[in-house]
Amino acid sequence: MHFGRKLIHLDSVDSTNNYVANLVKEQGLSSGTVIMADHQFAGKGQRDAEWQSLAGMNLTLSIYLDDVNLSVNRQFRITQLISLGIHEFLKQQGIESEIKWPNDVYVNGVKIGGILIENHISGKEIKSSIIGIGLNVNQKDFGAINATSMSLESGKQYILNELYFSFIHVMNGVWEKYWADINLDKRYLNSLYRINVRSSYTDKNGEFEGVITGVSSEGKLRMERGAETIEYTLKEISFR
Repeated sequence: MHFGRKLIHLDSVDSTNNYVANLVKEQGLSSGTVIMADHQFAGKGQRDAEWQSLAGMNLTLSIYLDDVNLSVNRQFRITQLISLGIHEFLKQQGIESEIKWPNDVYVNGVKIGGILIENHISGKEIKSSIIGIGLNVNQKDFGAINATSMSLESGKQYILNELYFSFIHVMNGVWEKYWADINLDKRYLNSLYRINVRSSYTDKNGEFEGVITGVSSEGKLRMERGAETIEYTLKEISFR
């Protein structure tokens, strides 16, 4: 895989993920193509949430991958690689971050970026993926949303086009280095937000205290709750 061989730069779009999906359906798209938008006015996030981003302030993009040929039960590997890519990019920019399960990126306990991966599955294999990425860069006002940005953390103002090329370079390096790495799970856990820390959560039974101990190969969150270990999917648990 090589990201960024082709770049489509848009002024404004509802969602870069939607744009990629429509382009693939209408005319096809080469693998590794990146769609970057100055403004996403209906960006999608996890749990059907919207990704709030001011025009011209942040990195909002989608990557299309064809011929992924990854078994469905290993699809979380894509999430791990992209999350670690963002984590590594921020580290190179002097910003320490953590990965909030399954694929948000936090700095000092608040969100700085997120990922939405939409896979096309045929049989028991993932054939293609659309990887949506939002990273707060120069935005400083998030209203009532608890979020931060690279500029708020570093005090710097960034040139987005220059930052984009650095970002894609890091993402390519992480993907190539860790795709077949048997220690990928460990690398992901080493960067995981609240790992081995007792904290408050909510599930269908209400609020409770638990300790995140790991993530299964299928991407389920492992939580130690009293004397038992429970595995949660995305919609089964909320962080407090």
